[in-house]
Amino acid sequence: MKPQDILSDNINAATINGTEVRKGSVAAFMANLTIIEQPADYDTYQTAVQDLIELIPILEALGVFTHFRLRSQKATSLITDIYPHLYGKIS
Repeated sequence: MKPQDILSDNINAATINGTEVRKGSVAAFMANLTIIEQPADYDTYQTAVQDLIELIPILEALGVFTHFRLRSQKATSLITDIYPHLYGKIS
């Protein structure tokens, strides 16, 4: 399956498992992980954390945590503090 099989070029979002998923959600999650793991000023870090947390329901709807585990202890702690049901599922 290719990306365009999920969302064609002219479509920017789809409802998957009852959740609206925008094109680029997984890439945005990865970009926020990168920011969190590197030195960043306070505002940049806080924005990345907030954006990362907001993407968790989308990644759950996509089944990302069924197939992948996070290697980042920092991200795992941030996520499971807000979504405790993911403890043991994401790392």
